Amino acid sequence: MLITDFDGTLYRGDAPIRRYAEHASAALPAADRAELLDGVERFLAVGAAAGPLLAEAIDGWEAVAVLGRKAGLDTPELNRAFAATRELMLDAARCPLEVPAGYAELITELRGEGVRVVLATNSPAAGLDGLLRRLELPPLLDAVVSGTGKPEGLRRLLRAENPNGQDGRRVCVIGDHWRNDIEPGREVGAHSAYIDRFGRADGPADAIAPAVEGLLDSIRTWATAQAPTERN
Repeated sequence: MLITDFDGTLYRGDAPIRRYAEHASAALPAADRAELLDGVERFLAVGAAAGPLLAEAIDGWEAVAVLGRKAGLDTPELNRAFAATRELMLDAARCPLEVPAGYAELITELRGEGVRVVLATNSPAAGLDGLLRRLELPPLLDAVVSGTGKPEGLRRLLRAENPNGQDGRRVCVIGDHWRNDIEPGREVGAHSAYIDRFGRADGPADAIAPAVEGLLDSIRTWATAQAPTERN
């Protein structure tokens, strides 16, 4: 079984981050709005090197939240901005996104060989189906788990799939957030593929690359090592 993350993994693109920042900062005073938007742009360019305040931000979504809270935004305001962004993401013209072709082709190949592919995302169910359809992803997936609540939710999912805790290598986990996507898999011995866009090196993995294309050979090798009778 391949368990894949969604944002930054199954699709990529910085347009949603920029839209999130715009929605979140819309009601701020002009100077605060400019500071938030500029901070997000710096983060998207260099990651945590954008400054101490952003050192703990794993991705652009977290960077917006960190900068928003600094500007005085509360959680409900950020949640509303996120929901508005998810709605906007349904519009291809206003929010361009990319599904990495090589990854999509690999998933198709693996499913043809009997590997089950599960999307596990912390994103809520609201609006997710429409976004998956926009990106033409449903044919690539055997199951979608929304509102996963990673990392603990991924640990529960892994336990449910492997209740005896003896077949960890039958699972591969891939994502761009080490604590959420990779660490739970490594705890049970799963093969791990970590997208480390900004070179954070938050933890070990079987394969690490700044983009998903650098992980495809590792995932293919993992799949080849699984006897057909062991795939799930």
